[in-house]
Amino acid sequence: MTDRVKIYCNTCQGETNHDVKSSHDQSFHEEFEDHGQTFVGYYEETQFRFLICRGCDTATMEEKWTCSGMYDQNGDEVFSYSYHPKRKNLGERQVKRFHHVDKKLNNSFKEIVTAFQQGLEIVTAMGVRALLEGICVIEGIDDKKAWGLAKKIEQLKELPNIPNTIIDGLNGLKFIGDDAAHRLNATDKHTLCLSIDLLESLLTHLYEARIDLEHKANMVKMTHNKKKQSDV
Repeated sequence: MTDRVKIYCNTCQGETNHDVKSSHDQSFHEEFEDHGQTFVGYYEETQFRFLICRGCDTATMEEKWTCSGMYDQNGDEVFSYSYHPKRKNLGERQVKRFHHVDKKLNNSFKEIVTAFQQGLEIVTAMGVRALLEGICVIEGIDDKKAWGLAKKIEQLKELPNIPNTIIDGLNGLKFIGDDAAHRLNATDKHTLCLSIDLLESLLTHLYEARIDLEHKANMVKMTHNKKKQSDV
């Protein structure tokens, strides 16, 4: 009987049954000797499977990977899955194009969205924390003014254009980043998506919308002045 798995199909745009047509196992391990006995040190195991969708006959390559140390709290082995072509349901989102945001902040935001699209939850969370601290520094809140991200976030309250109600959300971003950076704990995709939304809104509020508003106000002012001069 043919092995069968259910995964997201890009063509059918939903989860469908796929037949496993073939598979190939690849392994690597390092050995070391101690008191005349041979032990296995670091190892990696990869399984490649060629899948065919039963709905549309489209092919997908599945890569299942694990290595030494990848265990959950119950001691069960944990696997990482990737698919070729990439699945279109894994956090795909458009990168907002900022025109008035600092270049470093802009590039950091793009990298965060790219990591999220690749399913790199820990990298995404660490990037969220780094970008938040970068915003604080751009606003003049560096280590000399406030040591530690928590104190930097508190200093943001003094800015006239950031409501106090937003600070609690920003503290949430700090904790997500701390879990990833210090404890290697991944946050679920929904929470990461909301975190990126908050950062996007913050960048828009602090820089994009304000500068665009100022630009449009100056255009209206210049047009009004020209009209007054022509009426004289």
